[in-house]
Amino acid sequence: MLRAAAAAVVVAAGVVGTSVDAGPVAVTGGESSSVRPGIRAYKLYTGPDHVTHVLEGTIDEKDRTDVIAIHFKETPAHSAEDWHVSPELQYVITLSGTLEFTTRDGETFVVRPGDVVLSEDNVGTGHKWRLIDDQPWRRAYVALRPGASDSFVAKPGG
Repeated sequence: MLRAAAAAVVVAAGVVGTSVDAGPVAVTGGESSSVRPGIRAYKLYTGPDHVTHVLEGTIDEKDRTDVIAIHFKETPAHSAEDWHVSPELQYVITLSGTLEFTTRDGETFVVRPGDVVLSEDNVGTGHKWRLIDDQPWRRAYVALRPGASDSFVAKPGG
């Protein structure tokens, strides 16, 4: 049932089987790069240095994973959230709004509608975000079962 709900969110976002072409993306200190076709994704994780880092990649559309919950949230346009860590291993699927995420080491990336963030930095220095367009941030949080595959595929060299 939860898999069906999560799939419905991705379909509603219009990203199943399509390429999200939003142009170059700033990652790690302003470098820009393109990701191969697929559902664009970013993975926030805590490194051995206890600092949040980011990887750019895609979601493996053939992989399935076990989830335990899904919930939705809307935040008004022009909002921001200061430093925090993720409460649990979760996908954050952006339905509307454009955001800039930043880690304490200065790594940045931009999330657009249809992008997925795999947020697993539940300890350490955390991350912050701010909305950079005039839209509210509408998103779905999909909590993964502990130990489940995360379906994230890092881009080559990432």
